[in-house]
Amino acid sequence: HKGRHVAAGLSTILAAALGISTAMAAPLDTSWKMATLPQVKALLAKDSGKVSGKTVTYSGKTVHVVAAAVLPGFPFPSFGIHDVKNPTLDIPAGATVDITFINTNKGFGHSLDITKKGPPYAVMPVIDPIIAGTGFSPVPKSGGFGYTDFTWRPAAGTYYYVCQIPGHAATGMFG
Repeated sequence: HKGRHVAAGLSTILAAALGISTAMAAPLDTSWKMATLPQVKALLAKDSGKVSGKTVTYSGKTVHVVAAAVLPGFPFPSFGIHDVKNPTLDIPAGATVDITFINTNKGFGHSLDITKKGPPYAVMPVIDPIIAGTGFSPVPKSGGFGYTDFTWRPAAGTYYYVCQIPGHAATGMFG
């Protein structure tokens, strides 16, 4: 699909210009769709986790994580999952993880990428390797919000979700 290759090419150029690792600039298996605010609210309701403090716990063989950047009322930059800022996600070993990532932040692109590399993160992050994720989102257009889905099948372990936009993970956009 032609638009994806143009976007990937622009991502590569942007990544090179900003000195970001181009590992995430290649096309990923995600396509960005547009949603209205009522559709975003319906997507957020599909998260299958249960909140306890700063942790969202999931159960079952398949879990659905819905993350948004940056929800109204949340500090910029941050992820919101189940109305919790940058929560710890407790996912059963061996589960298939379906992730929906929504960019509600007018004027900024974001990413939700999975890595084993923990904080601290540099202002110009080179987060390598990225195990799964969205790569850079398009900036939402007027009247709509961008979202995409991907599936991840992690081995047991500790992982981090991060935004790779320069400065974002360094100032707290990770969990």
